[in-house]
Amino acid sequence: MTARTLRTILPPLLAFAVLLGAWELVVRAFGITKLVLPAPTAIASAITSDWGGWLSAARVTGEEALLGFLIALVVALVLAVAATSTPAAERAVLPVVTVVQLIPVVALAPALVIGLGFGPAPRILVAALITFAPLTVNAVVGLQSVEPDTLEVLRSVHASRWEILVRLRLPMALPYLVAAARVCVGLALIGAMVAEWQGSSEGLGYTFTRAQRSLATERMWAAVFVLALMGVVALAGIGLLERRLLRWRPTRVRT
Repeated sequence: MTARTLRTILPPLLAFAVLLGAWELVVRAFGITKLVLPAPTAIASAITSDWGGWLSAARVTGEEALLGFLIALVVALVLAVAATSTPAAERAVLPVVTVVQLIPVVALAPALVIGLGFGPAPRILVAALITFAPLTVNAVVGLQSVEPDTLEVLRSVHASRWEILVRLRLPMALPYLVAAARVCVGLALIGAMVAEWQGSSEGLGYTFTRAQRSLATERMWAAVFVLALMGVVALAGIGLLERRLLRWRPTRVRT
């Protein structure tokens, strides 16, 4: 492990260690019962005592979130390309995106379950809808962020719209899409888990609701911890993908 890697991961690890340590001390010092707030050690015990069950639940929720995110990304790119093709298309697409963003998507989960059944489809759709608007808005801004001089150079050599899109607009939009992905990966996981509260028989959301019915608060918190860990892993993966895709960007120099 390099010194640079250590400098990157040690500060957040120390911060989380201090947070969890303070949490443990407060619970023990004030004698807080696990029904109110379980200690981190009790939550960790609930996770380690059933590794297989947690891994299975995490896999289900992760697949739903990933599929929803990918569907939203594809639709967002298609709509963003359409919106940046003409001013009229932009005026038509962006209000629709705004309306979708204002809809409480999670509240639609019961209706989606009734309409689509008790399979994974409604959970995937919730994950897609909750991430759709940020991805679309960032894609539109990214595609429009090209420098006019560069665009004129490509047009002067008779580059087609497809060539301009692939060689100029999409590369310029990548940083915006990566920034949106950092936000949307957590939204997709939360959307999938919350949607599992409605008529699901698997996943972290189902595990959470079962624990809630039996007042097993340590398992409820364990489901939240596992989801948070999945988010951390997903963000790390996005960071690796960012370094590969955006090598052409200049490295920021700290002063």
